[in-house]
This record gives sequence, C-alpha cells and structure tokens, in this order.
Amino acid sequence: MSRTAPRLASEAVELGRALTGEELPLTATEPAALVAELATLGWDRSQLANLRVQRQATRQPWPFAVPIESRRELGFARFDAKLAGLRGLLGLSGQQSAVQGTRAWGDAERRLAADRPPHWG
Repeated sequence: MSRTAPRLASEAVELGRALTGEELPLTATEPAALVAELATLGWDRSQLANLRVQRQATRQPWPFAVPIESRRELGFARFDAKLAGLRGLLGLSGQQSAVQGTRAWGDAERRLAADRPPHWG
C-alpha cells in the first residue's frame, strides 16, 4: 500500500496566495527577492495595489485568506509577521484611506462653526 506524504506548506507560496489570491510558483525566502519574483509573474506593486483597491471597494478582504492548516504549519505569528513585513516593503500596509470630498460650507454650517462658547473670548 502506497501512502503519499502530506504536502508541506511553502512559506513563499502562501505569502503569494495572501497577496494575490493565486497559488504561484514562488521560492524566495527573503522579502525583497519575493517581491522581485512576484513582479516577474505579473504581480508588481501597482498590480497588487490595484487588486487591494478593487477588493476594498467591493468590501472583500485583502490580503486573501490562507488555509488555516498552512498557517498552523508555518507558525501563525511567524507567517503574520512575514506578511506584515512584505506588505510594508510593498507600501501596502493598512487600509487605503477614503478620498475626502471638499465643498463649500452652507449657511447653517458656517453659523455652527462661528458659534463659540463665551469662555473662548
């Protein structure tokens, strides 16, 4: 009877999955090398930023979920720290801030802004 050994999770592949949602043939162990590998596969910083914006616009999570078994095998804290470092290197930390609209205040808003308590002088 032939038993196949369970496939061990690859840290590079799982980091790539978290960023792109795809299983890519990544092998780099250093963050800068992993960024370069991603770029050669069509996932440069601007592509990843566009993907992040699309996901956030449709209220979907980004980075993508990585199977719990893989994260457990790689070590939760280690994986999360590597992903955070990679996102920082790419300039994709945190959520994209919303664009603030600008418009002139109306009469009521100007009155409220001008209304100061007596102790303000």
